[in-house]
Amino acid sequence: MKHAIWIIALALTVGCAGPRAFTKGSYEDPKTIALLDDRFSENDMQLIAKRMVNSLVTASEHIAGKAEQPVVIVGKMRNRTTEHIDLKMLSDKIRTALIQSGKFRFADVENRRDIAEEYEYQQSGYVDPARAKSPGSQTSADYLLTGTLTSNIQQVGKDKLVYYKATFQFTDLLTSEIVWTDEKEIRKAYKKRSIGL
Repeated sequence: MKHAIWIIALALTVGCAGPRAFTKGSYEDPKTIALLDDRFSENDMQLIAKRMVNSLVTASEHIAGKAEQPVVIVGKMRNRTTEHIDLKMLSDKIRTALIQSGKFRFADVENRRDIAEEYEYQQSGYVDPARAKSPGSQTSADYLLTGTLTSNIQQVGKDKLVYYKATFQFTDLLTSEIVWTDEKEIRKAYKKRSIGL
């Protein structure tokens, strides 16, 4: 009997000490700033996107020239940090806000292969020829949007400084001139402390 009680107690102890899961949650405002750790966060992404969108919308008259809504394609987004950061999420956020501003239009680069396949299908005879779309009518892009994210980390004793710099630019596809560029710097300070149980 004592042996059985000991086994049950051991099982309960091991079960309680096992991996823990987050089981209770709540919805939060995505714009709320919460620094849970010293890595790149959605707050950093929002700060960068807001800066770039505001800067581009302000500069849109200078950039666009005679075209009211220049067509943009999203190019390479370079992550020069040591962290895994989803820069596509950042570029999507910027693109969405720029389209919603009514100042820019974007060509769909990511789905070009799918569009080409759809052209082939529509020209195959399965679609009413009067309604079929064909190659040769796509809008050409005026500008290329690219960006780079870099970081620098300094740590001395219990103090740690994390610095990010995001640099974005618009390149004129006709002349290869950089017609707009801006950067956003983020600096965060952390202090190491012991964690109690």
